[in-house]
Amino acid sequence: MLKGKKIVLGVTGSIAAYKAAMLVRLLVKEGAEVQVVMTPAAKEFITPLTLSTLSGRPVMSEFFNSCSGDWHSHVEMGLWADAMIVAPATASTLGKMASGIADNLLVTTYLSMKAPVFIAPAMDLDMFAHPATQNSIKVLKGYGNHIIEPASGELASHLTGKGRMEEPENIVKALKDFFLAGRDLAGKRILITAGPTYEKIDPVRFIGNYSSGKMGFAIAGECASRGAEVVLVAGPVSLPAPHPSIKRIDVESALEMYSAAMEEFPSCDAAVLSAAVADYRPAVQANSKIKRVSNGMTIELEANPDIAASLGKEKRCGQVLAGFALETDHGEENARLKLDKKNLDFIVLNSLEDSGAGFACDTNKVTVIDREGKSEYPLKSKRDVAKDVVSHLSRLLLMLALLVLPASASAEGEELNATVNVNASKVQGSNTEVFTMLQDALQEFVNNRKWTANTYEENERIMCTFNFVVNSYSNDGSFDCSLMVQATRPVFGSSYNSMLFKYEDKSIKFTYQPHDRLDFVEDNLDNNLTAVVAFYVYTIIGMDFDSMGELGGSEFLNKALTIANNSQNLGDAGWRAGSSSNNRYTIIDDYMNGALEPVRRLMYRYHRLGLDTMFKNADGGRKAITECMDLLKKAYEDRPMAYFTKLFTEYKVDEIVNVYSKCTPEEKKKVVNILSEINPSLSSEWDKITRNNN
Repeated sequence: MLKGKKIVLGVTGSIAAYKAAMLVRLLVKEGAEVQVVMTPAAKEFITPLTLSTLSGRPVMSEFFNSCSGDWHSHVEMGLWADAMIVAPATASTLGKMASGIADNLLVTTYLSMKAPVFIAPAMDLDMFAHPATQNSIKVLKGYGNHIIEPASGELASHLTGKGRMEEPENIVKALKDFFLAGRDLAGKRILITAGPTYEKIDPVRFIGNYSSGKMGFAIAGECASRGAEVVLVAGPVSLPAPHPSIKRIDVESALEMYSAAMEEFPSCDAAVLSAAVADYRPAVQANSKIKRVSNGMTIELEANPDIAASLGKEKRCGQVLAGFALETDHGEENARLKLDKKNLDFIVLNSLEDSGAGFACDTNKVTVIDREGKSEYPLKSKRDVAKDVVSHLSRLLLMLALLVLPASASAEGEELNATVNVNASKVQGSNTEVFTMLQDALQEFVNNRKWTANTYEENERIMCTFNFVVNSYSNDGSFDCSLMVQATRPVFGSSYNSMLFKYEDKSIKFTYQPHDRLDFVEDNLDNNLTAVVAFYVYTIIGMDFDSMGELGGSEFLNKALTIANNSQNLGDAGWRAGSSSNNRYTIIDDYMNGALEPVRRLMYRYHRLGLDTMFKNADGGRKAITECMDLLKKAYEDRPMAYFTKLFTEYKVDEIVNVYSKCTPEEKKKVVNILSEINPSLSSEWDKITRNNN
């Protein structure tokens, strides 16, 4: 999961800085590119030479090189990185990061960082427990940073307590888990309600409850970190928004929360209702403070609208609605009644009978109940509970998508419906017009060229995205770009699209002049850009034809293979046989190799006999996909070093895990054994298949 990822590692002046050497080594071993940034104090604990040798890059510490005058651009590092880790993070650095005190290169890099930031504190137990340090951590969490909590144990002071920097292996695991789970909710819009509601008696008094909002805010943050567009309707709490991308709507009363939820829900894919909404409000709210009287007073109450039940009535096919149930007795029985009565897809039960659960705690102990069964979880931090709840939500969204029938579509077009993006944010001070022209030229080239002789209904076309990121550009028209290409095919009879192909091409070098018209002649590879694009188009179309009939894409796959073979002399390592174990030449060479023919044959069984029939015959669809796993295993055994089998499991991982969520234990065990052998780096994902209680 870290292969090719660009990581900035910030090292500060802590005795735990010695662990940075192992952290760099582990990251590099995972295939990441690591740029180390040290504070001046960190160099007193570990030498830059050590970290430079392990990372293969010069360590940066000062704003410029006093000998050469070279500027170390924190802005460029912020654009370059896929993630930043600060490990160890001292109390001083935590305070500076929280307050924006940019007096060293590490903090300025942090303030310029576009990518997710992970922070691993390290200090003595009393320093870590001090309110100033805890406030810094709270602020940094509020900014959307990921805090890797320190461990407890013997410290440098020889005292024992919480403050030891987490071990490098666990930091790498946290990073891998983030990138693995990272974007499963991309493109989804999710409504979250959180906190209490206050029902006014008069201007100074109200009816309320003890809800802190922490659980709902944690769920909102987890959804946002996994790519969702989040709308957070928050009752009167003082918590900061847990992620900068969240749309926050602050309300006070149940009526205000009801109004906001009803307005936002129709445009959402899901809603998680974790707010503790008052069931009743005073029938009359005094405009001035009610004076004390000696014989007491009576407040007449009237019912508030039931937000969950109201949204349950409005829920359309494909939407997911989840609720919370805080109970004091007969918890599961009452939760199941709410599940049915309010038309929820699942409900999260927590009980005040469990110590550490419920209101005003940083922990919770929950049971997730749906119509298929229940999953019980031990006492955890609310952030970890949020991960469990959101994972359940994500799985349900995917499974429901397989069952939703699409609207009819009559538009016809080519096999591809492609989108091209050119991102030049890494290139500063260049003529931006050339990037717009390149994007327009690529869009026209991909979509206007007739790649096949057929026309297709709108709901039969491949959705394809080419994301170019410009790494460097010269005024002579020379480009160096990375490319993320991915394509999905429709699952017939549903609104779900299945990932057909996904690959990141690290470096494509080509020339392009403004106003150039892009064209491709198959026997004349004079333009590397069009050759690369044509290669991926033919590969994707060929795989799609393979998914419609056994070995049906040979015509187009052979065209892709011809391009790869004829491009061996181009100045681009991505074409060269043997130059890399996972370049574009390797992909097509693997896929068309006779030993991997079972992989080509499984494309048809997996998609046409599996996914395409699953909405009407779930068991039959899963059986076909189970047979595909046997074909995948055969291909792996015949050619264990082939890259494509691993690539297939990487871009199909979420889909495979969800398909097997309702299989028999025997089927689960079989597929987990096969997949773990082929791609053991994803073992934590394959384990989800057997852990699922459904």
